[in-house]
Amino acid sequence: MKVISTCHKAGWDQYGQGWLDGIDNWPKAEFILYTEGFDLDDPRVEARKIEDVERAVAFKKQYAHYRPLAWRWDIVRFSNKVFAAYDALYNHRGLAVWLDADCMTYNKLPDNYIDELLPIGKYLAMFKRKGWQTETGFWVMDCSHKAHKPFMDMWIKWVESGAFKQLTQWCDASTLDATVRGMEKVGLIETVSLSGAFEKEEHPMSKVDLARYIDHLKGRDRKLAGKSKENEFREHA
Repeated sequence: MKVISTCHKAGWDQYGQGWLDGIDNWPKAEFILYTEGFDLDDPRVEARKIEDVERAVAFKKQYAHYRPLAWRWDIVRFSNKVFAAYDALYNHRGLAVWLDADCMTYNKLPDNYIDELLPIGKYLAMFKRKGWQTETGFWVMDCSHKAHKPFMDMWIKWVESGAFKQLTQWCDASTLDATVRGMEKVGLIETVSLSGAFEKEEHPMSKVDLARYIDHLKGRDRKLAGKSKENEFREHA
């Protein structure tokens, strides 16, 4: 299993140590972190620089003068997640997990817990939300699926070709959802929602059983608080 993430220097200074400490609560996995603007030397993690990913560098150069009106259209910032996933997982043949750097694994995950989130035959398990884009702080992918490389090629094409401009928001979630829609429509992949009964929630990850182990501190307020206020499991941890 590979667990992938990205982080810039300011984010790492604020919450990176929590993500790093959480590694000890995972079963055996290969952790890969793409850093931006800083170096990381820790034996638990394979640190790679996003600045060394040629396609990411080329894209950022192309949009060097772009200034988004709000975070929802900050394609340059959020493209890091797409390029990192593509770089780390394109030739991978096993299970993969995306784990945002503001996700705190605060309890030990049981063996095979993550594997069981993705039923056999499904390609991607994700936190789907009704009325919102998918919450992409955490997802699980079967990179041995026959449609894996076509999926990754289509996803990165949404970014590099400029097709993301057709979407209502310009971020990794919008391009991921567009790729899922396109490939599910023609029957190439099947996905599963991790949100369960909480697809109408803004932060479904804080409501499901996974929240017993991982707390995603999405947004400024949760980061400042050091926890998700919605996560009742963590109150008793």
